[in-house]
Parts: sequence; structure tokens; C-alpha cells
Amino acid sequence: MTRIAPSGARVVLAVPEVFGPLRWYASTRFTGPRTARQFFLAPRGEHRVIPTHVLPGARERRVALRGADAVVFEALDRSDAALVLVGPHHEATTWFGGPAPADGALAALLETFRFTDAPEGATLVPTSDLLLRQAGVSLIGRGDRATLVARRAVDALPTLPDWTGLRLPAGELWRADRLLDNGASALVAGTVHEWRYVLAGASAAMDLVLHGPESGRPPLPLTDDQVLGALAALDAMWVG
Repeated sequence: MTRIAPSGARVVLAVPEVFGPLRWYASTRFTGPRTARQFFLAPRGEHRVIPTHVLPGARERRVALRGADAVVFEALDRSDAALVLVGPHHEATTWFGGPAPADGALAALLETFRFTDAPEGATLVPTSDLLLRQAGVSLIGRGDRATLVARRAVDALPTLPDWTGLRLPAGELWRADRLLDNGASALVAGTVHEWRYVLAGASAAMDLVLHGPESGRPPLPLTDDQVLGALAALDAMWVG
């Protein structure tokens, strides 16, 4: 399959069926003068939980944009607010941690970014890369069996182990510790769910977690050798 990252890069992925179907999300952040903002991208429609579950009864403002709508939700006590860019297929959400911006500030913020949606993914980039720097771009596949995070290899390099990994067709493979409390760690000890699997190739790095008892699911009926065989078929190529 091919997905589009928030930066506009095309990411060609080969994900073995054993990891189950994945629903695709993404994230990116921007920094610059007087600006530090994180956006989370999701399939269209997920923002509907904001006024019902996250900020119950939130006030709503809507601004029509070219190819998208900008929807602002603000808590009744103005303690938090969110901006959601909603396209035909995907949406991008950022949180303010306080009151929503006034109309003028909102207009200036909306002019700062360009949101372009497509079935393969949404692009969210600064209108001027002279003022803003885009970083932290990741694609996130979530399913019942696994969560897969893909990033550019150069961005992931500082987080990779400093020892040589196992050579696979798509790159080097490492097993890394998961951040679990003692109870959850005991549930997955000695199983394929005990580890994060990190696979880094020439252009992309992937981080895979298999969901099991630590997340209230039954363990996957996979041996270490079966997981290794599936990881040998996992691949990603980051273009752009």
C-alpha cells in the first residue's frame, strides 16, 4: 500500500496480514517564532467525540476553507479548546490548552498552514518554510493486533540502539523494552508481546507493538520464529 505522510512524502508499505488490518493516523509538529504546535491526523469523523466525550457541551465555530472546514471547539469554562481541519477523508487536530483564539488570531493561524486531503492521507505543511520548521512526522497504523509507527530513517536515527541489529531484507531489526507497569509486564513476560520491534532501513524506520494481555486482548498465537518471519516481510520506503 501507499500512504501520504503529513509532510507530503509518499510511504510505500508492505505489512504482513498476520499483523491484522490497520487504520491509519499521523502526527507532526511545527516550530518557529512564537509558534509551537502539534497536530494529530486521523480518519474523518473522529473529532465528533470532542463535544460529546472530551469537552462535553463545547461551543463550536466553523470556518469554510478551500477543500476543508476548520472547526473550533471550546470548553464551556474556556479551560481548553481544539481546532480541527476536516477534509473529505481525514482531519487534523491541534489543542490549545486554554481558550480558543479570537477570530483574528484564528484567521492568522489558518493562513499559517496548508491542509490538502486525499484518500491515501492528508498533507499539512507550513505555507512558508522560511518561518516554520516541520518535524516529528510519523505515520501510525492502529489495529486490534498491532500498532505500527513509521518515520523517516534520518529522524529515527537518534533513538536507535548503538549496537548492530539482526539483518533482514528491509534493514536491521532490534527488540526493545516496552514501557509497562509491573502488572502488565508480568502478563506478557516470555511472550511475543514482551517487546517492541524496531526495524530500520535505508529510508524508513518502523516501530511495531503486538497487542496482547497488557491491553485486555488474548495473546496472539505466534511463536518467536513466526514473528521473525513476519518481520522479515515487513517493509517501508519513505520517498520525500
